[in-house]
Amino acid sequence: MGLVRKDSRMIIDMKIKLFCISMFLCACSFVICAQTITVKMASVAPARSAWDTEQKALAQEWSRITGGQVELKFYTASALGGEGGVIRKMKALRPGQKSPIDGAVFTNIGVYELTPASHALTLTVPFLFRNQDELSYVLDAMSPEIEKAIKDAGFEFLGWFNVGWANFFTKTEIRTPDELKKAKMGFSGISSPGLMAAFKSAGFTMEDVPGEKMLQSIKSTNGIKVAYCIPMYAYATTYYTGLPYIIDVPLNPIMSAFIVSSDTWKAIPDAYKAQLKQAVRNAQGKFISVQQKSDREYLDKMRTEGCTLVKLSAAEIKLWEDSFKKDAEKMANTPDSVINGPFYKKMSSLLEQYRKTHAR
Repeated sequence: MGLVRKDSRMIIDMKIKLFCISMFLCACSFVICAQTITVKMASVAPARSAWDTEQKALAQEWSRITGGQVELKFYTASALGGEGGVIRKMKALRPGQKSPIDGAVFTNIGVYELTPASHALTLTVPFLFRNQDELSYVLDAMSPEIEKAIKDAGFEFLGWFNVGWANFFTKTEIRTPDELKKAKMGFSGISSPGLMAAFKSAGFTMEDVPGEKMLQSIKSTNGIKVAYCIPMYAYATTYYTGLPYIIDVPLNPIMSAFIVSSDTWKAIPDAYKAQLKQAVRNAQGKFISVQQKSDREYLDKMRTEGCTLVKLSAAEIKLWEDSFKKDAEKMANTPDSVINGPFYKKMSSLLEQYRKTHAR
């Protein structure tokens, strides 16, 4: 009888121990699941700009959606060696190691350098798009192809942001493409030997000047006579003081893409992913509105500080469009060009269809 009671107590004790172990494992599992996932993002957004403000708002939204479980933390790309430095930091130093940076908000140049198969630089051909509606239409149609290329490279594409439309800033008044080609031009704040080579192939006079020496070159007698950048950047860097003429036609959108590594995206609970993607799309819509207002405000600021906005007639704009269409074909036919011919033709065909159905 005593033996039976002893066995019963042993069974009860064992059940209690198993229950406690089970509860302990559940608690551990809960703690692991509840750990904060910090997504380290590099961004080319200038500090305290409207772009930077929208990024911070997006970080707050991700935190709200996930109850604080996913934290977006932004770092300035320039402090990490620019877009090239960021790309290196998005790749693990050794197999099995976590990369120092989980993702980035890249310009077209950064997207292309990360994954050339995305053909992201083909979006930068001047005078290809006339407005945001045309851009949105083409991106809706072409994004699956771009996203696949990014995914194949080991990254997840979450959305586009339009950070501004570039203008030509010139030393003297320029009204024709031929005049522009004779003037020494630099890409301000960016480094893309491939894009520079593409422009050279179309007859432009290019000067490869590091971003930190750009202003010095602009002020030099024998330096840069044309800069190609968005109004916000031209104002922030004071390039406009040495290049006081601005061709008042939006040339092309300077896009930025929100990209994270596939491993980082997989670590985020599936239950949140649809909402997080939607939050990026919502931010994209807000940003377009902010960007359009920002471009005009900076152009007006520069005008009030002495710049001349060069207004082109409809006939002159047509001349520029036709000229750059021929130039794009030359760029695309250059060996190893960053401007992809088939991709450019697809976009041109889509735009032709769009303009026929939206002709006024």
